[in-house]
Amino acid sequence: MVKLFLFLFFLFSFSAFSQDKQNIVIGKNYFGKTINEREICDLVSFTSRPEVSQGIEKIVRRSGLKQNFYVMECPNTDNCFAATRNGERLIVYDPAFMNKINNVTKTDWAALSILAHEIGHHLQGHTIKQGGSEHEKELEADEFSGFVMYQMGAKLKEAQSAIFNLTSDYATSTHPPRPQRLKAIERGYLNAKELYPDLVKRPEVQQENRVESPKVVLENTEDEIVIEKVKVEPQRKKGCISGNCSEGFGMAINSKTTERYEGLWRLGKRHGIGKEFYKDGKKKFDGSFANGLYNGQGTLYFLSGQKYEGNFFNGKMHGSKSTFYMKNGDRIIVDFIDNKKEGKAKVIYWGGSEGIKFFKNDLEIR
Repeated sequence: MVKLFLFLFFLFSFSAFSQDKQNIVIGKNYFGKTINEREICDLVSFTSRPEVSQGIEKIVRRSGLKQNFYVMECPNTDNCFAATRNGERLIVYDPAFMNKINNVTKTDWAALSILAHEIGHHLQGHTIKQGGSEHEKELEADEFSGFVMYQMGAKLKEAQSAIFNLTSDYATSTHPPRPQRLKAIERGYLNAKELYPDLVKRPEVQQENRVESPKVVLENTEDEIVIEKVKVEPQRKKGCISGNCSEGFGMAINSKTTERYEGLWRLGKRHGIGKEFYKDGKKKFDGSFANGLYNGQGTLYFLSGQKYEGNFFNGKMHGSKSTFYMKNGDRIIVDFIDNKKEGKAKVIYWGGSEGIKFFKNDLEIR
């Protein structure tokens, strides 16, 4: 049901109308970037399909209140935020931004938690009253998000996925650091769990968030004997499967790891430009090989979602000013020695700000 809602949320068309931007009151976006009124769309859209409103109502009704604000699409703003217009309360979002959030976190709960956070700003009255700590307001919205995510059936890590993956450990003038925000979500989550300890066991909650498992196909014969049809995967061929894996270009599958390599060979070893793939088909390495090992320039892709771009020596990440891409979108430009980050590093955070860190033996020291 969650995935159905998100599909409808991003898919359905909307009817547009012109707005007077002078009557829009807005704050900061989800990660603290200042929003300028000029960034707001000249044409925005109220949702016209009931499925979208019903999805938002699933969040709102957990508070015991009724929905009394509008959801509006605003492309090319790269955020989601709460706003008011002529006294009307709005949730404004960029569909591409929401899709990017889910892609980075690899869970549909991330986008829902962001919507819950922005709804929390409205329900806490942050969009209609002045004053008070901006950090306090963000933590209150985070706590509401955690409270709602538990009620909807998310796991704690799923409720925290957006904050965990897409924020930094450093505070800004408007937003607290990641540890405080994660703690606020956990606080709301545990408060809901204390109030509704058996909520996720209820059939309607399980049904709403149920994921279909692959079904086993059964067949009744004329003798009423039940036979289970088992799909047998063909045995994967190993070793050299195409081309010349001694001298030239060839493709081979490792007999132990079943990972695939396609590229240049010399004396029966990977040597020259080539690509390596994990056993599930995802790219693992793209670059230069020598004597069967990563050597020279290349890109190493980790299953965790991280990525290294730089030089390699004897199979290890080893080179100056290499770039390491974190799962949350941050980039670290630093020297690597034998697979380890060393020395002064430049950090470019996902939101665009920059910072400095220091590493020793791959550990951040300050």
